Amino acid sequence: MEAAVRAAAPTLARGRVGIIDVGSNSIRLVVYERASRAPLPVFNEKVLCGLARGLDATGRLNPEGVGMALANIERFAELAASMKVVSLDLLATAAVRDAADGAAFMAEIGKRVRVRAHMVSGADEARFSGYGVICGMPDAAGVMGDLGGGSLELVALANGGIGRSSTLPIGPLRLMSSGKGDPRRTIAEAIDQLDWLDGEQGKTFYAVGGAWRAFARLHMEQDGYPLHIIHHYEIPANEARAVARLIAVQSAKSLEKMPGVSRRRLDTLPLSALALERLLAVLKPRTVAFSAFGLREGFHYARLPDAEKARHPLIAFAEEQGAGWRRFDLSPREIFDWSSEAFAGESASEGVLRLAGCHLSDVSWSDHPDYRAEQAYVRVLHLPAPGMNHRERAILALALAHRYKSDPKSASLATALSLADNKGQRFARRLGACLRLAYNISGGTPGLLPRIALRRSEKELRLEVPRELRVRLGDVTARRLETLADAFGLKPSISEAPARSG
Repeated sequence: MEAAVRAAAPTLARGRVGIIDVGSNSIRLVVYERASRAPLPVFNEKVLCGLARGLDATGRLNPEGVGMALANIERFAELAASMKVVSLDLLATAAVRDAADGAAFMAEIGKRVRVRAHMVSGADEARFSGYGVICGMPDAAGVMGDLGGGSLELVALANGGIGRSSTLPIGPLRLMSSGKGDPRRTIAEAIDQLDWLDGEQGKTFYAVGGAWRAFARLHMEQDGYPLHIIHHYEIPANEARAVARLIAVQSAKSLEKMPGVSRRRLDTLPLSALALERLLAVLKPRTVAFSAFGLREGFHYARLPDAEKARHPLIAFAEEQGAGWRRFDLSPREIFDWSSEAFAGESASEGVLRLAGCHLSDVSWSDHPDYRAEQAYVRVLHLPAPGMNHRERAILALALAHRYKSDPKSASLATALSLADNKGQRFARRLGACLRLAYNISGGTPGLLPRIALRRSEKELRLEVPRELRVRLGDVTARRLETLADAFGLKPSISEAPARSG
C-alpha cells in the first residue's frame, strides 16, 4: 500500500492537499494548507455514517450508511475542488476492507468522484497511524494504539521509526452490533494474545482516535485541567487505568451526567475505556499521551521528501507561520545565533523552543501596545502546533509574553505558570528578555546583531559594541540589558568591542 501511494505521488505538489477518511463510524474531509512537516488544517468536517454497524452480523456495510457516505463523499470532493485542493486522496479503513461489498463500494466511489482512492490494509493502517504520532511527537518511544469504530491498530515506536504492529477487529461500534458473545471478553482475549507487547512494557502509551480523545476530554473536565488541548495531553498511567476502569462499568445514563462526555460517544465510551484499561494492564507504561495526529497525518507524512521529514515539526510550524507575522527583514536565525552564547548549556528541547521563539518573535507587533504581551501569550499558548508537550507550550507562551514586557506575576499568565516548572519559567523569562533586547539593538535591521556581541561569563552579561555603533545604544538598551542580566542572575555590562586583527 505505502509503495503504491509513493508511486502515485512521490512528492506532493505545492498548494492545498486534502484527505477523505472513510472510517467505520464516520467519514471526514481534512484540507491542509500545504504539504509540510507541520500540517495545518484549514478545513475539517466529519459526518457520522456508521458503515460498520452490523458488519460482523451480516458481513456487509450498513446500507443506510453506504448511501449517506457516498452522498457526502461527492459533496466533500466538490468542497475540495472549490478550495483549490491540488491533491485529494481517499482512505478507506477497517469497515470497507472487511466487508464483502467493500470492493463494490470503492468501485462506486470511483464512478462518482475524481479522487485517488485507497483501501488501506490493517498493516498499513497501523503504520500510517504510527507515522501520524511521529509527525506530531518526533521523540515518541513506546506503543501507539489507534482505536476506531471497527478496529484497533497497535504499533511500536522508537527513534523516529516504527516496529512491530498488529491490527485487531475489536472496534466498539463493530462489537456492539455483532451479536457474537461478550464484547468485553472479546477485547481482553484479542489484546492478551499479542506476545510482542510484553517487550514494550514500561514505556509511554500513545492513544489515538476519537474514542480516546473523548476519554481525554472527560479526564480534563474531571481534573479541572486548565488547557483544553488534546494533543500531547499526558496522564500518569495508573491514574488513566483507574479512570478507565470506572468508565468501563458505567451506563449511558450515568455517563450522560458527566461533564465533558459527548452524546455521540455515550454508547461506545465504556468499551473504549475497557480496551484502554486492558492495554495499560499489559503494557504497564509510565504515561499515557494523547495524540491528535493519526492516520491522516501519517499518510501525509509518509509522502513527504526525506529532507522535509527531517525538520522538527515545531520549527517547521514556527518558520512557516512566523513568516506571515514578521514586519522586518531581520532573520530569526540571526537572532538565534546572536543569543547562542548566552544560552550555552541549554538542553536540546530548550534549543528548539529558543529557535521557535525567534521565528515567532514578532507575533504581536500589530496589536495595541498595552495588550501585546497578553495577545502574544494567548496566541502562542493556543497555537495548533505539533512538536511540543504542554509544559513546552507553556514555556514558549511565557517567553513571548516576556518579549513584550509582561508582568511575570500577572493573573492572565496563570495557565502557563501552572504548567511550567520553575526551571521552565526562568528559561522563558531569559528568552523573552533576550528577544526584546535583540529588537532594540537591531531595529529589525539585518547584519547589526553579529557586530554587537552578547557575552556571558560567571559574573556578568556583557554587550561588546564597536565604537562606531555606540551611537545606536541608548537608555532603553541599558534597561533591557539589565532586565536580561537579572533573568540570568548576572550583572549587566557594556564595553567596547575588541579591535579586529588584520
